[in-house]
Amino acid sequence: MTKWQGDARFLRVVDEHSSALFHLALLLTGNRADAEDVVQDSLMAVADRWSTVRKPSSFAYLKRVVANRSMDVLRARRTIPVAELPDRAVTGDSFLRFEEDQRFFALVNTLPEGQKNTLVLRFFADLDDRAIGRILGCSAQTVRSQASRGLEKLRRSVEVNR
Repeated sequence: MTKWQGDARFLRVVDEHSSALFHLALLLTGNRADAEDVVQDSLMAVADRWSTVRKPSSFAYLKRVVANRSMDVLRARRTIPVAELPDRAVTGDSFLRFEEDQRFFALVNTLPEGQKNTLVLRFFADLDDRAIGRILGCSAQTVRSQASRGLEKLRRSVEVNR
């Protein structure tokens, strides 16, 4: 078996950011198996055309690809009936980079899917409203509305849990 001899810059970016890409996919898809598949599929899709990606925006480009593929997984789930709901909770303290924020992520997972995805793409993937709208298939105004409603629900939940 031969080892793939990819672009050195691509391999460095993957090495440096694969954990962040996985966390993004996990937050969007809600389960580890789908997140792993999304990241692997995204990296494979980008690898051959990596030389065309501008260096300063390479991580941002990967985040968008992972976000788009995560949305594809969520759309596919809507059309396939399942016997039981997929796992939505993440377990294990060492799994998340932000162990002290596990309660916060649990609150985020209680939000409706549109609000959750909007907030993850805005604050975790650091995408603007237009980019989020393109990924979610809605307008920038809808993105702002979803974000506002989601943040308000989170504020109320935090106040109730104090």
